[in-house]
Amino acid sequence: MSDTPDHDARRAVARAAAEALADDVVPDASVLEAVQHGLLSVPAGSPTSWFDVPSQRGRLRGTSLAPRRPH
Repeated sequence: MSDTPDHDARRAVARAAAEALADDVVPDASVLEAVQHGLLSVPAGSPTSWFDVPSQRGRLRGTSLAPRRPH
């Protein structure tokens, strides 16, 4: 089974990221400024508010049309 080009591209990106993390070179100030600008441009809620976090649980009462069967 051969790898697809998309899989190879993802592997190359992951390898480059791992090498960058292992490197001891200090990032350029322009890179840090660009990262800060990118982070500040992302909308975010209050750091102490959990109201902005979507719930992973469903409602207590299901919204399905089928009635629940007794156990």
